[in-house]
Amino acid sequence: MTDSTPSKSALRLLVAEDNPVNSALVEAMLDMLDYLDVVLVADGNAAVEAHKEQRCDLILMDCHMPDMDGYEATRAIRALEAGAVSNNNLQPVIIIAMTGDAMHDNQDLCLEAGMDDFLPKPFTIHNLDEVLQRWLPRQA
Repeated sequence: MTDSTPSKSALRLLVAEDNPVNSALVEAMLDMLDYLDVVLVADGNAAVEAHKEQRCDLILMDCHMPDMDGYEATRAIRALEAGAVSNNNLQPVIIIAMTGDAMHDNQDLCLEAGMDDFLPKPFTIHNLDEVLQRWLPRQA
C-alpha cells in the first residue's frame, strides 16, 4: 500500500439491507476484513439519505427492499451525483448489488440501474473481499 492509498479503516461503506440477520452478517464480515466505518440502513430511501449526508466510498445495495428497492435507490443516487460529479470532478460512488436472484437477466437489471457490480447471495467473506478488492483500489 502506498501513502496515497487510503487504509481500509479510512473508507466509508454503506450497507443497504432490509433483513436484520443479513445486515448483521455483512457488518461482521466487513469488520473481520478491517472495514471499520460501516453504516447500516434498512431501505432504499435511507440509503439515498445516508449517502447525501456523508458521501460513501462504496455501497452494498440489496436489490429487494421495502418502500424503495435497490434499483430505485441506485437510480436516485446516480441522479443526485450527476451534477456534483461533473462540477466537482468527483468519482461516482461504487454500488455493488447484493441479491439472491442470480439470474443473468437480474444482473442486467442491476447494471442498467447504474450498479457497478453484482454479488449473489449467499456469499462468503472471500466473495465479499474479492469484490471489494476489485473496486476499492480505484479510490486511491
